[in-house]
Amino acid sequence: MNDILWLLVSFLYILVVLLAACCMGRSGVQAIFVRKTVHILVSLWIFIMAYGMESPAARLIGPVLFTVLNLAFYIHSGNISAGIVFFPLSITVLIFLMIEGILSVQAVVAGTLVMGLGDGAAAIAGTLLGKTRKSIEGSAVMFIVAFNVILACTGIGVIRASVSALAATVVERISPSALDNLAVPLLAAGAVEVLCAL
Repeated sequence: MNDILWLLVSFLYILVVLLAACCMGRSGVQAIFVRKTVHILVSLWIFIMAYGMESPAARLIGPVLFTVLNLAFYIHSGNISAGIVFFPLSITVLIFLMIEGILSVQAVVAGTLVMGLGDGAAAIAGTLLGKTRKSIEGSAVMFIVAFNVILACTGIGVIRASVSALAATVVERISPSALDNLAVPLLAAGAVEVLCAL
């Protein structure tokens, strides 16, 4: 019963985020700000999965469903980034690896938030500074956010958090546009898991 309640809360939360994004778009907010606001807010769902839900099925339903729905939307739209497919896909993979005991809950939360908060903040910062592509300023913001997220989620220490954040930042910087949504969360979670074990 607990998982059913958390699933309802999850879908309601995502619905509210999407409605807010529609309102932002209609009120003239630039598309990049709308997209990255959704990116940031959707990533926060990981707390519901990690600390509310209990069964593997409940934990996977949302990300799997949104991977499929976003893939259909991507195929039929033709003018949006594949990142909308890769982000829920990366969350699905992270949760599956957690269920299988390969990743810890903390690594999954950190990996998801590094992508959601770090990439979102980097894009917003770059746009505010007039940059149209990935920028040094955006990468600096990505590193700062990733470092703080990893440190807060894991407590692995400054040096290990710095190494993990730097790896995530480099991958975000060099990844083709949409692939960072897949590569960054997986790499960040993997780096956190490995460095926590040292």
